[in-house]
Amino acid sequence: MEIKNNCRFFRGDKPCKFKKTCENCPHFTEFGTRILIIKCGAMGDVLRTTTLLSGLKRKYPSSHVTWVVDPESEELLKNNKYIDRVIPYSIEELPRFLVEKYDVLISLDKETKSIALASEINAEKKFGFGMNEHGNLTIFNEASKYAFRLGVDDELKFYRNKKTYQEIIYEICEIKYERDDYVFTLKEENKQKAKNFFLNNKVPSKKCIGLNTGAGTKFETKRWPKENFLSLIELLKGNLDVNIFLLGGQREREINNWIIKNSSYEIYDTGTDNTLLEFAGFISLMDLVVTSDSLAMHLAIALKKKVIVLFGPTCPQEIELYSRGRKLFAGVECSPCYKKTCEDLKCMKEITPEEVFSEIKGLLKNG
Repeated sequence: MEIKNNCRFFRGDKPCKFKKTCENCPHFTEFGTRILIIKCGAMGDVLRTTTLLSGLKRKYPSSHVTWVVDPESEELLKNNKYIDRVIPYSIEELPRFLVEKYDVLISLDKETKSIALASEINAEKKFGFGMNEHGNLTIFNEASKYAFRLGVDDELKFYRNKKTYQEIIYEICEIKYERDDYVFTLKEENKQKAKNFFLNNKVPSKKCIGLNTGAGTKFETKRWPKENFLSLIELLKGNLDVNIFLLGGQREREINNWIIKNSSYEIYDTGTDNTLLEFAGFISLMDLVVTSDSLAMHLAIALKKKVIVLFGPTCPQEIELYSRGRKLFAGVECSPCYKKTCEDLKCMKEITPEEVFSEIKGLLKNG
């Protein structure tokens, strides 16, 4: 029996998805340009890196894309039409990279585990970041120098840089950026919990606004005060005929309960125990999302929702909203700072509920 283990559909340990033997198989397809992307975390960064996939397919039309990612972000890449194989980063998977060969390696993380792996990969061409003999960060190609400098030069990153993250990673890969959008597939089954919630709660047919009260685990300083969310709800309910939904994860349970307890208006609590894709399912049913620089922001952008983003300790210029949203940034003298903790959080406090309400009205008015 003929075996064609150079076919992109070949499994070896079991039949391929077509359930055919290799001999005279009409589905035989060679790999083409073999591309390996190493972008493990964080979850929001993984999601926005999917913008690169469209550019890769323009540059390498016949290509096979493998993506190495942290296990917690694997679901964000499932069902992506441009990715042929997703490999969760683990010790068990590392030996395969001592054997496999790639045409193109794209290494976009700066963490030790990623740059060490990237430096060991057998690839004809490498883009992005690796590790030198001293165990320090280095770059594979000259086009990655600007992205490297952003990590070591706060003046450049905080004040002089005007490039979005998307522009930066396209520059690293030496591909022309065409304002490519996120590539994210959310199946109907992932929306079912949210749809059932709407039915069970008899949610009226009117504009739905999602308020994401979370800020992720890395930067508590991104969190907008709960009192501001409460004031925004009062403004929305007092002036607009809209449905308001609270969004968040386990860490937002106490905050969301406080908001519900102290609000005089009806608010829909979507819960804090949703899976990642169920959370995305709720966002998919919103008309507009108010959020800090967080995973919820990236999901809203990926799902092409109107979005208002509240920036404090991080750089608004790196975020691309594709003309579907507004960025609010108080620009106090100490921000951006990228600090994980702060005693006064004035950069977030100085974004007022009135400002956010005004932007919501503007976005809803424009369709």
